[in-house]
Amino acid sequence: MGKYKKYSYLIVLPILVAISFLFFQFVYPYHMFFKEQVQLFVFSTDYFLSYFNKPAWLACYAGDFLTEFFYLRGGGPTVLAFVFSMEWLIGVIVIKRICDTSHAWLWALLPVAADWILQCGILHGLSSSIGYIVVLALFLIYSVSKIRWMALLSGIAITFTGYWLAGSLFLVLPILMICFDWKHGRNNVLNWVLFFASVVVVPFYFRSFYLLTLHQSFIYPALEDKSLFLQLSLIFAVSLAIFVKLFEFKGIQNLIIYFSSVFIALFAGGIWLNANFNFEKILSLDSEFYFGNTDRVLELSQKYNIKDRRASYFTNMALARKGLLPEYLLNFYQPAASGLILPVAPDENWQSIFISSEVFFLLGDMNLAQHSAMLGNTFSPWQRSSRMIKRLAEINLVNEDSTAANKYLRILSKTLFHKKWAESRQAMNHGSVSNKWLIEKRDQIPNIDTIRLSNNYLASLSFLVEQNPKNLIALDYLLCFHLLNKDLKSFMKVYDQFGRLNKRPVPSVYSEALLIHLITSQATQSEALSYAINPKKLKDFADYSQLYEKTKGDMNALKDRFGKSYWFYYHFATILKK
Repeated sequence: MGKYKKYSYLIVLPILVAISFLFFQFVYPYHMFFKEQVQLFVFSTDYFLSYFNKPAWLACYAGDFLTEFFYLRGGGPTVLAFVFSMEWLIGVIVIKRICDTSHAWLWALLPVAADWILQCGILHGLSSSIGYIVVLALFLIYSVSKIRWMALLSGIAITFTGYWLAGSLFLVLPILMICFDWKHGRNNVLNWVLFFASVVVVPFYFRSFYLLTLHQSFIYPALEDKSLFLQLSLIFAVSLAIFVKLFEFKGIQNLIIYFSSVFIALFAGGIWLNANFNFEKILSLDSEFYFGNTDRVLELSQKYNIKDRRASYFTNMALARKGLLPEYLLNFYQPAASGLILPVAPDENWQSIFISSEVFFLLGDMNLAQHSAMLGNTFSPWQRSSRMIKRLAEINLVNEDSTAANKYLRILSKTLFHKKWAESRQAMNHGSVSNKWLIEKRDQIPNIDTIRLSNNYLASLSFLVEQNPKNLIALDYLLCFHLLNKDLKSFMKVYDQFGRLNKRPVPSVYSEALLIHLITSQATQSEALSYAINPKKLKDFADYSQLYEKTKGDMNALKDRFGKSYWFYYHFATILKK
């Protein structure tokens, strides 16, 4: 039995570290990148002091500091593996302190599993994990109190301190202290009542000081009620440890094996229910686009083939960045024109608003890019986003507003991983460095501006093209917008006015749309030849028309060969009206 105990502790820790690292590195990495992007940690005195405006200052400050490392590939998994191992180690000590059980290593895994499941969500931050560790450390301080009156004073003091340092995680302190007193014969009902009263009074009394609602005061720093599952799992683990210790009997090892099987099943089920693997795929496209890995975006999009407009959004931007949007537009899922631009509207979720500025910045519409970036920052959970601050800095650099750009760059220069980026942009801002990227972005923007509705994207695209016909990305977006809405009349008007000015072979999708128009308008041969459509495309169109007539418009018969053509889309795609 002693040998079993020894090997249990030696084996569990490395397995926990390895499995958690592998899961978040290879199965669920992009949620970690996104968590860093919606937060911002600045090394400054004012920023540090701002944490005292809310409870749980230590948990939040330490949690936000560690979240910075999520920026690195492998950083998030490494940090989480470290945090989980710390939770487990201190959890083992706490459970053994309450009841000297040889199976503390197993019971301590319950809260770790709960935190693991919760970390799969966007809104569960490291502040809760750090708060959990802080609360356990405070309990260990209480557990060394030998004299009863000292235990009462230290218990109340630790409860107050727990809310100040760890926020709502302190709710478990009275239960841990009562379990410890009861197991060690320190039965004092008055103490226990005071302990429970303190965890009710403290949040209720200080909610006005911290400017929190009553509900927020009892869950902070968590943003969702389900984050309280971490505290509940610790209470359950301690209760289970006490129960098994009290009723220890022959065959206890069989019970432990049975419990372990149930635990693994519940853990896997919890991950499956709380983790959003479809959103993880979308975030993979988002992060790779954000990191500038355009080819990787297209590779992942082709691999996943996600039927989601956000996936189409990043795929289309990657194609446009490479100049391939009108060539391969229909090689990927297209939910009409809604996959080109994500609207900033009241009925959109905050994640979509957060990423909505990407397309406007790509198109060269700095006004809408700034509008979306500010809203993205405002509606993000913590209202301070490293990604949105970087975007606002870039926008003002392009607009040549050096004062505004400098404001954002100064903030980023006080961060750990965005400092070098900020310094390189500062050189551009001061004109000491000439940059091809900045020159190209400034060439995109219109020379004049006009008053527009922020959600009239067709007017915005038209304005960009009219002001700068050489803005090929904006032109392709406008043409594809009309095509995806099956508005061939508007497509032809824009193509004849601006599309033919660009000296490039006619892209595949445009060729197919042009052929439909030429046939339906009964164009002359000379008019058709003036568009310089590839002869192979003419043959394909003849084959499509022949097969369409032969099968009487059977979609299944046409799909294999022509499923990715605009002809197929024009005939069979359904445009849903909102």
